Amino acid sequence: MLINRKLNTLKNVAFYIFIFFIAITIVFFAINLLIEPRIKKNLAIYQQISPNLLIRFKVFLKNLFTFNPGHIYSHELASVESNILILYLKQLKWSILVSIAIFILSFILGNILGIISAYKLNKAFDIVISIIVSSLAAIPLLIIAILSLSSSSFFGYPSQFIYEQKFSFISLLIPILVSSFPTIAIFFSKSRKKTLEILKSEYYLFAKTYGLNQRQLLNKVVLKNLFISELNLFFVIYILLFTITILIESIFSIPGQSLFISFAFKKGEVDIIMFYFMFNLILLSILFILNNFLSKKLNPILASNSFIKIKKIKRMCEVNKHE
Repeated sequence: MLINRKLNTLKNVAFYIFIFFIAITIVFFAINLLIEPRIKKNLAIYQQISPNLLIRFKVFLKNLFTFNPGHIYSHELASVESNILILYLKQLKWSILVSIAIFILSFILGNILGIISAYKLNKAFDIVISIIVSSLAAIPLLIIAILSLSSSSFFGYPSQFIYEQKFSFISLLIPILVSSFPTIAIFFSKSRKKTLEILKSEYYLFAKTYGLNQRQLLNKVVLKNLFISELNLFFVIYILLFTITILIESIFSIPGQSLFISFAFKKGEVDIIMFYFMFNLILLSILFILNNFLSKKLNPILASNSFIKIKKIKRMCEVNKHE
């Protein structure tokens, strides 16, 4: 049994490694063919760049296995920072800040609205909130961003990112709010649907008969099982935020990863572009593995007919009665 489990684990690891190398090979050749004119135009006058695609791929693999981020060929960029990793991390901090802020806002607001809507199913609050959230999510993000830019002078908020300590966060508020509409809708839809399932479940009704009040039912039954069920959303949300932040950074001139990658494509910096894709591919892989691990560890609770075994429910309810 243990041997079979180890073999299955090794097979899964080997499969993921194989997929990883297939992915990076496709990305490498696609990117190099795409920016080949830029490479010839902008990098032919510099050093350490081969016109041969296969030789460049060999150098890329060598850098990959030796954890070398590569070279910055542009004198203009190299004079500012010669290390690709440090350069990227300087830009990434703003992308991370925006992404985390969007996630926290969406997670809290989406779940609160979804839970309340489930409790007030088919009432005025549920109908109004469902229409508003669905409508905002249906409007393309680009249109909302452009509208927010055009109305900035009327309402008096910054239309572009301000790189000053006093105003940096204030200038990020509108981009964060605008970007959160799609993710709020995802959390709202998931929490509303799951809360309705929990409220109708035997587990919830059983716990209710043991004298738990509304707050105890919400905290120990609804929220616990809702958040466990939302674990599989985190990876999808990350992919969505990854796309959203690039668009928002470009529109509101936020010095994040969009600025980094647009400059690299413009200058034909093949090492910077490949580092960007490799870094994010590895990060995505790590998040995917962690997400699967947490889901497998926590989701057995949801796999059975009831959310928690009856004995545990009785024990919890007896403790709550004494409280």
